[in-house]
Amino acid sequence: MNRYDISYSLSGREEKGTIVALHGITDNGASLSDIAAQWKNEWKVVLLDTLGHGLSRSFTKEELTNPFDAIVYAMSQAIVEIARTTTSRKVVLIGHSLGGAVAAHIARAYPELIEALILEDPALLTLELQQLYYDDAATLVKRQELVTAHVGEAIAELMKVYRHWPASEYGAWAQGKTQVDRQFVATGVVGSLGRSILSELSIPTLLITGDGADVLFGVDGLTEVENLANPFLRSSLIPQATHTVRRDQPEAFYDLVESFLHQHCKGHRRAPLYIAEELREIVEKTPEQITDNIPAMRERAEKLLGHVKPEPGIELKIVTLENNSAKKPRNFELRCLKAQGSEPEAIVLSIHGGGYVAGAARYDDERNSTLVHTFGNALVASPDYGLAPENPWPAGAYDCVQALVYLHLHYPDKPLYIYGDSAGAGLARQAIEILHREGIELRIERLILLEPCLEPQMTTSSFTTYSQGPIWTREASQSAWHHYIGSTPQRLPYIPSREVMSCMPPTMIVVNPIDPLRDEGIRLAQDIADAGVPIALHMFPGTFHGALSVKGTATWERVRRAIKEFINTSFPATFTHSARKTHDS
Repeated sequence: MNRYDISYSLSGREEKGTIVALHGITDNGASLSDIAAQWKNEWKVVLLDTLGHGLSRSFTKEELTNPFDAIVYAMSQAIVEIARTTTSRKVVLIGHSLGGAVAAHIARAYPELIEALILEDPALLTLELQQLYYDDAATLVKRQELVTAHVGEAIAELMKVYRHWPASEYGAWAQGKTQVDRQFVATGVVGSLGRSILSELSIPTLLITGDGADVLFGVDGLTEVENLANPFLRSSLIPQATHTVRRDQPEAFYDLVESFLHQHCKGHRRAPLYIAEELREIVEKTPEQITDNIPAMRERAEKLLGHVKPEPGIELKIVTLENNSAKKPRNFELRCLKAQGSEPEAIVLSIHGGGYVAGAARYDDERNSTLVHTFGNALVASPDYGLAPENPWPAGAYDCVQALVYLHLHYPDKPLYIYGDSAGAGLARQAIEILHREGIELRIERLILLEPCLEPQMTTSSFTTYSQGPIWTREASQSAWHHYIGSTPQRLPYIPSREVMSCMPPTMIVVNPIDPLRDEGIRLAQDIADAGVPIALHMFPGTFHGALSVKGTATWERVRRAIKEFINTSFPATFTHSARKTHDS
């Protein structure tokens, strides 16, 4: 991956936090692979290729006049962006040699982004060491050329001298030598001058060195560290270790670091949630969403919502449709609500939620009665689409397509809208894609998506931050997606296809600030916008999953006002789905 011209690898899971590791001079991110192997089961691990190293870009001529500052600036940008993706907006920073010096400067500049700092014999140089490296620069360049010309022999010799290194890092060591920017190596810059920066660090810091002949700190350096008397700074010497402490003594190194992280990194500390006062009672009364026991989930839903009826003045008609597109053709009901004694002026397909595995169209009768008025004397039709696992993807989406075709054929002169909530919003988007891919030509005026459930990958930041809800959780989502698409689907239900996005009708999306689904809804809005299609994105304060359409709340009134405003906004006809090739054309 690449961010601001900086290449990096990403692995692991953010259960305890995020570790970002920086390598030494002439190495690369791959030379830190053992760090990822050590922590990826509980940490998200990012291994960076420093500027001028690995697959990151080379230095510019101007940057070579002050290469260390150029590295710090480039890596700072990458780390700020990585921190932005974490739950706590912080990272643990690990740096070896040059990477250690860079890490120290970044930690000093951005202490609020660094949870803890691990410095492995960092290249914070004395004047004598700095001059030594300046004098040796030409030799170091030749050494890189020699390794590049004789990679196999270089690795074989390295394995003889350093017998305890992780096997995965011998090849990476040689690879780094072939990739490093030779002009940078020729500057002789391998770190920064002076160790006073250690006294300025204000975050928990562990400095580890060895006792080998080539170490930069060693016993004398640790004495300097102790004399700084920085309460945030702890140091340790691992015997029988050279400058490459971790590689020489991995067990001792990891034991030290593990203990340090356990002491200073307490895992995700989610900020207190702001929930609108009118919605707090809903959190307390809503049962846990346990999608691994679908019969129990459906039974609870029936007890909670089975009594729902259309509002007074609303008449109900049930139409039975047949879906011949499914692997197993099946009949399903379309519940059509409209004002009594009135000819509808618009048509709305309203698709209920329920994690693709639960819910029923009749549970939404009350809300859909309200939508009759929201959309301007509309007929609101809600399909009892096939639920998973009995009817896995894409059966439910094809039911929705069948309902759309029916509504279009029976009301060809009325504007047709689609409204969906949660899984219903996901099905709405899937139905639009099916219409496009199968060349089904009908006109959709607007698409209204509330808290859309789109991506089974669950890789967004909000899925980490709000993994425990409220209401909808990562665990519930994992089970629901498994029931809907199986463990190895041939195709994901949603991909950011520019082709599909460009054929979307003008779309309004509402996401919740407190919702694991928040970020995928925002990403969909970005995909639609970048395809040049009109998009409105809303996020109202204090809402969470399932709270947008609760009767009698100011939140639901805000949503309804936003819908009215959006459907009354004029857009060119070219932005209506299939307007270029509708039945009318």
